[in-house]
Amino acid sequence: MTAFPKIKTAIPQRRYRYGDFLVTVLGEIESGDDRDYRFVTAFVKEGETQPQLYVVSERLPAGERANGSHALRVINRSMDEVMDVDDRWQRLSIHVDQALQLGSQLLGLEQEEPYQLA
Repeated sequence: MTAFPKIKTAIPQRRYRYGDFLVTVLGEIESGDDRDYRFVTAFVKEGETQPQLYVVSERLPAGERANGSHALRVINRSMDEVMDVDDRWQRLSIHVDQALQLGSQLLGLEQEEPYQLA
């Protein structure tokens, strides 16, 4: 079983409508687990309350930073996998672009266009 992020507090950075999903990008996160999240992007299907997919950027401990300071991780019901480690995952715009691309692939949204909400 995968461990979804446990978020105590966070500040929404961006919101999108992407096909049948509402996508929220969170920053300034205080977590209730042992991960140091920089950003958490959650994909919630319309009519549901729990996200089906998370794409997170997390700060790595000092001893794990040989390839970069942040890990890009994908979490859903069947997987919890680091996709890449690089310093660039600490930048909001780069994280969001990659999160939307991964969401498109994993949730079958290739024919949809994400629309940023106000």
